[in-house]
Amino acid sequence: MSDPLCRLHVQSREAVALAPGLVEGSAEMLGLSSPDRVRLRALTVEVLAAVLQDAFGPEDQVDLDLEVLRAPGEMRLVLRDRGAPLDFGASYPPRVADLIRLGFADGLTFANEGRAGNRTEISKHLAYEQVTDEQFIAETEADLIPAPTVGEDGQVVVDIRPMTPDDVVGVARLFYRCYGYTVAYAPVVYEPERLAELVESGQHLATVAIAPEGHIVGHLSSEVRTPGATVGKIGLLAVDPAYRRHGLSLRIGFAHVSRLLELGFVGQYTEAVTVHLGSQKAALTGGGHEAGMLLAGQSNELDFRGFESDDKVRKAVMLFYGSFGKTPQRTSYVPPIYRGVVERIYSVGNLPREVVADFERHPEVASGPSRIRLDLRHETGLAFVVVESYGEDFLEKLQEHVQQLRLNRFELILVVLPLSDPATSFFGSGLQEMGLSFSGIYPEYNDGDVLVLQNLNNVEIRPDEINVASDMGEFLRDFVLEDYRRAGERVAQRERSRAHMARIYEALD
Repeated sequence: MSDPLCRLHVQSREAVALAPGLVEGSAEMLGLSSPDRVRLRALTVEVLAAVLQDAFGPEDQVDLDLEVLRAPGEMRLVLRDRGAPLDFGASYPPRVADLIRLGFADGLTFANEGRAGNRTEISKHLAYEQVTDEQFIAETEADLIPAPTVGEDGQVVVDIRPMTPDDVVGVARLFYRCYGYTVAYAPVVYEPERLAELVESGQHLATVAIAPEGHIVGHLSSEVRTPGATVGKIGLLAVDPAYRRHGLSLRIGFAHVSRLLELGFVGQYTEAVTVHLGSQKAALTGGGHEAGMLLAGQSNELDFRGFESDDKVRKAVMLFYGSFGKTPQRTSYVPPIYRGVVERIYSVGNLPREVVADFERHPEVASGPSRIRLDLRHETGLAFVVVESYGEDFLEKLQEHVQQLRLNRFELILVVLPLSDPATSFFGSGLQEMGLSFSGIYPEYNDGDVLVLQNLNNVEIRPDEINVASDMGEFLRDFVLEDYRRAGERVAQRERSRAHMARIYEALD
């Protein structure tokens, strides 16, 4: 749900110059800082220049609309032009790509909508006051949580219910007691006003546990990106240190999943930490099944109070998927080297899939460029490279993206490949040469399954600190670590070969 703030209709090249000022003024009205306003203006200038150059000829009549929207937690700029079809989805204009990687915006999408023309959307998170002041810290630390009361049934006494906008400060206090201010991947928990907007809009669908004296001592949420969505990502599980080891996370999980079923959801993802087994056990008990592991998925800024851990090292997270409803039959075109692990994931998860691991040496791909979309999380050093379709330039384009993201110091790069495309079986078989290794399978992702490969950029991995809660978890951990090792050896071998050839050429010179 978005509220329109203003709209500009442009019919001449001269009038395009009005748009950046409108964007900057709107950003100021919505409370963005001066540096963020300047960056957003600069990005708008570059996007407009690219659209004018590619969508309209020198003699063409310019026809475009710029609309500024206020959405829950963010500002959106929607540019619609009725010029020639654009193909920015295949490759962002170089200058625009550089600004996105540098964090000038939090999201950028291009789409051709047929007769309606081209649509470009820029999103920027709004600035909210965080509860990080000394008064909040002092009040939270002074407000001691009483020891849990245990009922006759042996369970701690709490009221488990849906979260409301009135709970946001209590949730912020809970996360501070659990993690301090280290939940960098989800700063919204420390921004009560923004979190209240997301709860109100249904994008933050959460279940909380309330202690008898009124403290919020447990929280679990589903991230729902669009209204009416039937899948989401369960996460942000927090149980107050005083209430841990009482099975509370399982009770919250049961209540949350029951609510999702009532609302018509058919499946959920969750990422469980490997520092301890609590969240993995909750995912398994709630009907989830291991589908992959992100070796460096947990930011090194996240601190677990009450658990022994080194907060200077990124840690692994286990990916789970739970199906609530009838899962459609699908065919997955899997690289032969991953056939065994993928079939086991499908079997354990009871997912009806036909796995095809035979590929043609020269699969059919689009004659034009590959369509690759970037989704960058600068605050956590995480980058998604989403392959939407394969073209003749796929390997070169993918290698370019991975190398550039490594230079820009993204610590974890995830490459997402569509398993509905037979070309994935072919191309995915050779990507270890780029340092990409198996991470997992995301079932029912964007109306189909995807294969996720990972590239770690100067990240230390400690296998002996990866705790797993099941035999399947142990199998996946061992497979992911071994494939990571193999990919590393491939890259090292290639580098040694290059160095060897360089010495030969030097000797011949």
